[in-house]
Amino acid sequence: MDKFKITILPYKNCLRSKKVLEFLDAHKIPYQLISENSPEWDQLHTQYQFRASPGIIVDGKSINPYDILIWKECRINEEKALALFTGSSAL
Repeated sequence: MDKFKITILPYKNCLRSKKVLEFLDAHKIPYQLISENSPEWDQLHTQYQFRASPGIIVDGKSINPYDILIWKECRINEEKALALFTGSSAL
């Protein structure tokens, strides 16, 4: 399941960030967490110019969190998230 390098830049008190991290943890998908207070967070935020939170990078590519969220309900679309993070659509 650790096929991809995943980096998450969560925002403090952001429900979308919380949902993405909960999903990754629940599915035991490894990821690197970058703290909002770190110089690396600033560098990556500038480099990728995130427009929505959390910042998600998969194998060096910026991912829009709305690609894996059911935004009106602020919950993860499991099939899309699994496909993105693992390359598998099996639930």
